[in-house]
Amino acid sequence: MLNYNLPACLKTGTAKTGKFFILQVKERITVINCGFACMSSPSESKQVVRKEVLAIRKRLQHEEWLEKSEEIAARVFGIPEVSAAEHLLVYLSIAETREVSTGKIIKELCGSGRKLSVPVIRQERLVPCGYMPGEKLDRGMFGQPEPALFRSVDPSGIDAVIIPLVAADEDGYRMGYGRGYFDRFLSELAAAGHFPCRVGLAFRLQIVPLLPLDPWDERLDYIVHECGVMRFT
Repeated sequence: MLNYNLPACLKTGTAKTGKFFILQVKERITVINCGFACMSSPSESKQVVRKEVLAIRKRLQHEEWLEKSEEIAARVFGIPEVSAAEHLLVYLSIAETREVSTGKIIKELCGSGRKLSVPVIRQERLVPCGYMPGEKLDRGMFGQPEPALFRSVDPSGIDAVIIPLVAADEDGYRMGYGRGYFDRFLSELAAAGHFPCRVGLAFRLQIVPLLPLDPWDERLDYIVHECGVMRFT
């Protein structure tokens, strides 16, 4: 049995073999048991966890979502690799699904004169695209904002990647939306000898003790939530 040592802002709980106990902030949603021991594959298990965590995250009220996102943004710039990065790839957040908002991060990066790219999907691959705040955005195939004008960027020059996630665990692994775009992108960079700092953004309610893993899942260097920073390298 794994016992939690959690910040005061969170309820305590436990994680038992074969089960997830997802912790909920402010007692608004009760503890949810997402059993996966009987699932036939990690991918099937992930679908269960993904559905439950997304449902919880979407219930965040607008003001709470923005407040926690700003707390996370402030912590991101305390990461040495992010502070030193000259070129960052940062996702454009989807407000409707309550992804951690990256608006403040992007504003500060541009104000500091650093190079900014955002992920877009082209031919079933994630590729970096140049971006400046205020330019026209289109809606991507999964609802994500993407620049209307695509400007290709050399990914080998990226120093840090700010990554969205649905859930993450205490070993530094993330669960995305199930298409594997970020995993393949990071794997391709590593195969070419490029290793940008990998930073996942999450609300604390998205972090579970252990996620089911597939062989292609890529580990993060950091997970940043509103109560702190988790480092894995």
